[in-house]
Amino acid sequence: MLGIVLGGAGATTTNLIIPLIWKTSTYSALGPYFTLLLVSFSAHAIIRHRLMDIRLVVRRGSVYLIAATVAGGVFAAFLALVADLMGRHRQEVPLATEVLVALAVALAFQPLKSWIQGWLDRYLYRESYNYQQIIRDASRTVGSTLNLHTLLEYVSDVIARTCRPDLIAVVVRDPSDNSFRLAARRSFGDAATVFLDTLLASTHALPTFLEKARRPLIRDNMDRSADGAAATGAIAELSKLGGEFALPMFSEQHLLGFIMLGAKLSGDAYFNEDIELLSTLANQAAIAIKNAQLYREVVLVNEYVENILRTMDSGVITIDAVGKIVLSNSTAERLTSTTRDTLTRLNVEELPSVLSAQLKATLADGQPRLQTETSLPGPADRQTPLVCSTSALRDDIGVIIGALIVFSDLSNVKALENEKRRAERLASFGALVSGIAHEIKNPLVAIKTFAELLPERFSDSDFRDDFSKVVGTEIDRIDGLVGRLRSLAAPTPDAVAATDLREPISDTLSLLRGQFEFTQTTVERNLGSSQALVAIDPAQAKQLFLNLFLNAIEAMTPGGRLTVNLTRVSRHGTAWYQVAIRDTGPGIPESIRSKVFEPFFTTKTRGSGLGLAICRSIADAHKGTVRVETAQAGSGTAIVVEFPVGIAQALPKEQSALLR
Repeated sequence: MLGIVLGGAGATTTNLIIPLIWKTSTYSALGPYFTLLLVSFSAHAIIRHRLMDIRLVVRRGSVYLIAATVAGGVFAAFLALVADLMGRHRQEVPLATEVLVALAVALAFQPLKSWIQGWLDRYLYRESYNYQQIIRDASRTVGSTLNLHTLLEYVSDVIARTCRPDLIAVVVRDPSDNSFRLAARRSFGDAATVFLDTLLASTHALPTFLEKARRPLIRDNMDRSADGAAATGAIAELSKLGGEFALPMFSEQHLLGFIMLGAKLSGDAYFNEDIELLSTLANQAAIAIKNAQLYREVVLVNEYVENILRTMDSGVITIDAVGKIVLSNSTAERLTSTTRDTLTRLNVEELPSVLSAQLKATLADGQPRLQTETSLPGPADRQTPLVCSTSALRDDIGVIIGALIVFSDLSNVKALENEKRRAERLASFGALVSGIAHEIKNPLVAIKTFAELLPERFSDSDFRDDFSKVVGTEIDRIDGLVGRLRSLAAPTPDAVAATDLREPISDTLSLLRGQFEFTQTTVERNLGSSQALVAIDPAQAKQLFLNLFLNAIEAMTPGGRLTVNLTRVSRHGTAWYQVAIRDTGPGIPESIRSKVFEPFFTTKTRGSGLGLAICRSIADAHKGTVRVETAQAGSGTAIVVEFPVGIAQALPKEQSALLR
């Protein structure tokens, strides 16, 4: 536009305005020279801003000119040779012969042109490239390469073979600190040595400009006024790094990195064809780099998970939505006696039933099942005690896509529990013996005293009457003590039926109605309207609640209140029935709360200390728990008994033996 304006203004002035105003055409001869301005500015625009690829014009024009000259010379020489052979002058050669020679030369022209173009390209322009073939090959290779280093080396090799720059540097954003680091580098000579120790932050001028402008940056072909200081700073940084050309690589509107190229070894500029090819390569490389990074992240996560699973003492098995086993670890292989390859080919139905049942239930309802104890059958009828926990696997919108089970071998824990029980029994044995000796000693002393006096006072009827009463009473006392000791270690049946807890509670409260009326005790019961089935012997359940209710009555003054609440609770994914028995007595001090379930420990003047011990043995025998809840002295006492929800079950023989 500037060339048109200046050339047009000059020519109009010399050839129109001056003749009209000053009536002279002296300067009209200068008018044509102003066209040089138009030609100069147009040439500058074409070369500087690549408005036209002048290299292509020159190359094709040269090729056709040389090819036409060679073809014309060959045509003239061949006609002369034909005329000489025919013995005629050149002008006398028949038209048909000339046409045949012209056709032969025309057929040879295209191969000749191709040969001349290749020779000129090698001599003048080094070597040309096939744009479409390079893009096809690059697309096929980068699309199938997931190793980042291999991918970047391939991209660098393609650029090196195509454009032959003196420097190729691929810079990729590091997600950990958002900086740009050199990921691949290829240079010739001493190019870009500064890049060895350079780390570009995301706020540096070059990446900032590329992310904002979203276009290539060429150091000698940039209209700096269009982008102002940002372009100037980016070009300065590009020059400092030894680059001539920078190509941004974007992934989802985010600058993933850039490719920086040095000057061409041939000294040529980067033309439109080069820019289009390199931009296409950069776009494909960006997609491939993102895929390679994601693949690397997946590999790292998988390795991390594998390391965790490998070092876990618990077995882990996951299934997908259709029940196929997806993942397992070495502990799961050992516990199930199955190799990993075999496990990953199985379906959930083919797992041991104790594992498959829990996995299928969680997969069906999505509810976790935590800390469930079971036994895993093994070789030679060996049962491995396990504790299992399951959880549902969900996607981003909460849809169940699988299930996970974690199970641990409790063999060592069970062995330690047995040792603990033995130690507790041995520790309790001393207290038990001491208590028995104390409880039996008093009646025996009385019996012995009467027995020693019997020979001397046998004839005394009053003495005999007293002797018979005291001995009978003390023997009954010893018999009662022995009976309670038998209850403390009473054997439990191998199998117990499902019992509705409301029945033994109601029966026991009815049995104590007279006691409640005598002590003016108010009873509040909240037993619910639905069945509360647990696996417990009904007779032992009545004995359990009888002891607890009697303790509550004895702890309260007349006019107290006894509250019995039956509720269903969930703990660690397991359902329990909880019976809370609360009184309004003085409460149990914190200092002795841990001893109330020990045999012969009592705060009563005439108590045996076996009531709560018997309650604990009954609860333990039926996989239940019993504990004391007391806020502080004077606020009452709550005894809480819990039994797992269940149906009829068989108790382990070793547990029954321990109770004995």
